[in-house]
Amino acid sequence: MLSVESLTKRYQGQDAVCGVSFSVAPGEIVGLVGASGSGKSTIARCILGLERPDAGLIRYGDAVLTDRAGRRAAGRAIQAVFQDPRSSLNPRWTVRRILSEPLETWFGREPSAARTVRLHALLLQVTLSADLLARYPHELSTGQCQRLCVARALACGPALLVLDEPLSALDVSVQARMLAMLRDLHAAGGPSFLLITHDFAVVREICQRVLVLNAGRIVEAGPVARVLDKPSHPVTRSLLLDALPLPFQTAAALDRWVDCTKPTLDVAIQRTPSS
Repeated sequence: MLSVESLTKRYQGQDAVCGVSFSVAPGEIVGLVGASGSGKSTIARCILGLERPDAGLIRYGDAVLTDRAGRRAAGRAIQAVFQDPRSSLNPRWTVRRILSEPLETWFGREPSAARTVRLHALLLQVTLSADLLARYPHELSTGQCQRLCVARALACGPALLVLDEPLSALDVSVQARMLAMLRDLHAAGGPSFLLITHDFAVVREICQRVLVLNAGRIVEAGPVARVLDKPSHPVTRSLLLDALPLPFQTAAALDRWVDCTKPTLDVAIQRTPSS
């Protein structure tokens, strides 16, 4: 479905992303993980057409997203959810208008009753009440705003959602509800996800495959269980050492987390100078 081939992006002569290649298949949830400044958000911006790559190709099916015609052809199929939901929403618009705008863009005008049915269905998908249609973003919690952003992205029926750090602005309890909602969307036949995050605990919770990014290059990739339980690259092991399990994860997930980080912890302890 989505194919990224030898993607390179430079800023002021420095490579932010260098020779990155990967794909996202239909129905797949892929995590792109890296520390701050590793280039993961730059990759997302190139996929979404917000940045122009200096080299490489990005394809969605037969459409080449590095061309204007290709981006236009795939515009409905690829949608995004960004880190800060409040800055992504027009504060002067009600929830009804925020969700109606993409519906009118892609499907045109329709009778008021039919439009209201569509809006209620979108809100139901993201576990929001229809009572919120008349409210403004400042009247919603941050978690509700982020779920509204997801609903807006789903309005045109995309095949791929690019989720750029969608949980980092949320409290832990809200993160749990957001992850559950995303899992339910996927299980119900929803779009594929490209999840961009710095948090391996989130990857463990929802992703099927993971790509580890460092200094603009993919240093490790594979199924989540293999990469997280038996990391082979020092960068992956270092990121795992810095990560913490999510408080709402099950006991079994916490046990797996301890097991997969123990070898890294042992190495760190051995390298600590004795007093």
